[in-house]
Amino acid sequence: MNCDVVIIGAGVCGCALARELSRYRLRVLVLEKESDLSCGTTKANTAIVHAGHDAEPGTLKARYNRLGNALYPELCRELSVSFEQNGTLVVAFSQQQLGRLQELKRQGEANGCPGLRLLGRQELLELEPELSPSAAGALLAPTGGIVSPYGLTLAMAE
Repeated sequence: MNCDVVIIGAGVCGCALARELSRYRLRVLVLEKESDLSCGTTKANTAIVHAGHDAEPGTLKARYNRLGNALYPELCRELSVSFEQNGTLVVAFSQQQLGRLQELKRQGEANGCPGLRLLGRQELLELEPELSPSAAGALLAPTGGIVSPYGLTLAMAE
């Protein structure tokens, strides 16, 4: 078989790349050593779509984390994949950790993460009443979410 592009690995990255290349007049082949797609690193993914507040500002990771996060709602709609943009919380359990939340918020703002907000203890426990009573506060990242890594990969492969 003659191919223009051979992609090694049918994980989320390999299938995303194949999907994008399928828009062009190319013969694309995806090779996978396992019996199904998503059996490697993708299978071990936590399903969290990070908002981008934890990456060091100015790095490629920070840039691509924010850009990737912004693509998820439309990508998942287009592929009919369930995506829940339920937000994420980084919870502090001490005064010292509250200071770290302020650092994370500044870092996230430098990375362009929209809507980051510090929550006090009372507001946090109203939002998540089952949290430990020792929770002191949290950083809320409303653009964080969850997606099935397998479902997303399968949809891109199809």
